[in-house]
Amino acid sequence: MNEEEYISMSQQAQLAGAVTEQNQRLASNQYYLAEAEKNLIEAQLEVDETLSYIYHLLRQDVLVFDNEGNSSWKPIPNSKDRILTDYAIDSLMKLMRSYINKETLLSNFDEKKVRRRMLEFSLALNANMFMKYELYFRTPSFEECKEILRERIEEQVKRKLFAGEMVGINLDKEKIRKELLTQIEKRIEYELEKIKEERRKQNLREYELLFVEIKSIVEAIHERAYRGEERSSLRRHAYIAQLTGTGNMNQADVEASTGGGPFKWLKK
Repeated sequence: MNEEEYISMSQQAQLAGAVTEQNQRLASNQYYLAEAEKNLIEAQLEVDETLSYIYHLLRQDVLVFDNEGNSSWKPIPNSKDRILTDYAIDSLMKLMRSYINKETLLSNFDEKKVRRRMLEFSLALNANMFMKYELYFRTPSFEECKEILRERIEEQVKRKLFAGEMVGINLDKEKIRKELLTQIEKRIEYELEKIKEERRKQNLREYELLFVEIKSIVEAIHERAYRGEERSSLRRHAYIAQLTGTGNMNQADVEASTGGGPFKWLKK
């Protein structure tokens, strides 16, 4: 083998190595792009996070952040302030799952269909709440009612002591408490039932705001299905991923598939 043949073979080997390296790099890039597209599509159809948010909303959980910025849901500090019962939360989540799912996202609804479905949802939710409000809206337990009654008596004691202090009279705290207890001795049961009903009505007043929050989430899901926009978006993703996977995608292909520019469809 002369020097020229050796140089030629060496150059060919280097070229082959460069081509192999380039192909490996291209294959690697295609793999990561395909995985990114797959993750994007899965995230686009993911509804578990939305349902989880609704669940915590119904439970009135509190979103807290740690020093590193990480967030987590914590139970409401005082469980006595909860509006809905566990039964209500389970029933409402069942209703939510029937409207918030992948099938809804991938539907093709016109404006009339969206309005009809939202009307059906609103009527169903309202009727369900109205017919089962005694089961849905939490009422305080007997122990909680007793504690509330004690707190009210202590509040009256403080007011009477303050009134005596303002006019320069020293009053006996225990004597005042006994007098108040004597006054309500024969209607303690009535007072406990009154407290129970007051708290239930208080919880019922929170329903309108809760309804508006839930309705807006369900409506947003249906707007994504308006005229099959979610399906069209996924088809564009899949087409771009297919072109990229073959290694034949160029600018003209992307613009043809998306109607002018690789990300123009995002602006629609």
